[in-house]
Amino acid sequence: MALIANNKPVSTRGFQKEGVVVSDKGKLTVIVEQDLTRYIAKYKRYARSSSRIPAHNPVEMNAKMGDLVRIAQCRKISKTKAWIVTAVLTRSAKVVREKHEEVQSVEKLHEEKRERAAARAGKPAETEQ
Repeated sequence: MALIANNKPVSTRGFQKEGVVVSDKGKLTVIVEQDLTRYIAKYKRYARSSSRIPAHNPVEMNAKMGDLVRIAQCRKISKTKAWIVTAVLTRSAKVVREKHEEVQSVEKLHEEKRERAAARAGKPAETEQ
């Protein structure tokens, strides 16, 4: 059981989901994004989509942007919130670092491509500033 702002316990029930916190701008609210894939039989393909769920962020959880969290369904807390963060699975520093390394490797590949193209054209490689 987690506590909401006025120290009342909130019990969870129903579904549990995992997702990444994409916004923590609310005082005790986070927006959790869940990536979904579903099969469309008519086209024999998979469609990707995402779902953004506002969830209550108790003080003891303190989920920040980029964290991988588990949320559970609970009673209605406000007009839009009916979910509560129950666990922080991964802190954002690791997620951000992995994403940064991925972006750096892609940029390095693009730079190598530019250098090869410039070498084929016979002119020195230009670097973007």
